[in-house]
Amino acid sequence: MRNKINIWVCAFTALMLLVVSYPIYGGDDARTGTAGGEQVRVPVGARSLAMQGANVAFTAGLEAIYWNPAGFSSMKNSAEGTFSTMSLFGDADIRVNYAAVGVHMARFGTVGFSIKAFDFGDIPLTTNEDYDGNSGATFSPTFITLGLTYSRRLTDAIQVGLTGKLINEGISRASASAFAFDVGIQYHDLGGISGVSLGLAVKNIGSDIQYSGSGLLDPNTFKDLPTMANQLPATVELGVGYKHNINEANTVLVSGNFENNNFGNDTYKLGGEYAYTDLVALRAGYNFFEKVQSEDVLYRWTAGLGLHYKLSNTDLTLNYAYRDSQYFSGNSIFELIIGF
Repeated sequence: MRNKINIWVCAFTALMLLVVSYPIYGGDDARTGTAGGEQVRVPVGARSLAMQGANVAFTAGLEAIYWNPAGFSSMKNSAEGTFSTMSLFGDADIRVNYAAVGVHMARFGTVGFSIKAFDFGDIPLTTNEDYDGNSGATFSPTFITLGLTYSRRLTDAIQVGLTGKLINEGISRASASAFAFDVGIQYHDLGGISGVSLGLAVKNIGSDIQYSGSGLLDPNTFKDLPTMANQLPATVELGVGYKHNINEANTVLVSGNFENNNFGNDTYKLGGEYAYTDLVALRAGYNFFEKVQSEDVLYRWTAGLGLHYKLSNTDLTLNYAYRDSQYFSGNSIFELIIGF
């Protein structure tokens, strides 16, 4: 058994060296705004968001599908479902809705399905003949990400996970699609130190996204007008955390992430959580950006709380997170998790 564990540890170390070298070849701030499919970067999962996403090493259960699929295998119940909704840009009337289900399948591992959809409301339709939208016609873009996740606990210390994602965007008579995957690993009790965990997540690696459709036809020749194909906003996140049980009733968790963005500046994230028994938790987090002036930072700090209650055979968790925004109203996200 020990030899088997050592094999997985060596494999993990090799993967770490490979991925940590990725920033050498990654993009920089000169590429900011040139990626496509930015919807994949919009976060879900109120617990980790309340910790500013600095929870790659400890994220667990259904919300780990977004943050680090390796943690998905730590789902507490045999089956769980979750739904969350978040206001984006405050008063802009844009909502991000998310739903996911997961099930433990014995030795095979843990399998989950997720869907993230944007609700833009009704937008007035304007044309070259009707600049002001006086016709009263409206349209609503369609932004959806579908995910299928598999995660497994390889040993008591090591978990791995993989998510395949189908990304679709559409407006009137034009649409674009892409396929991508996220892969992650968590290593708990690192170096034999109880409570110390390491996490690694590589996200949004996949095909380019490119628009096509009848709305892009040249009105004179009726031929397709070529559009640019854009890469997805790939990221690599490396995180470490420490969870300390003060006593039977009180637990403290602190964690930090380094995020390399292929289409932007690198980011450092700090987060923490205090939990009283298994009933209530308080969380907070903060962002630090490399080579970014303070006036150019949109999101800065986060905070939130969680409530957990078990009713007979039903496990209920309600999480809330608030993300501060410098130039818009802050984001509020509510999340309900039901386990059986």
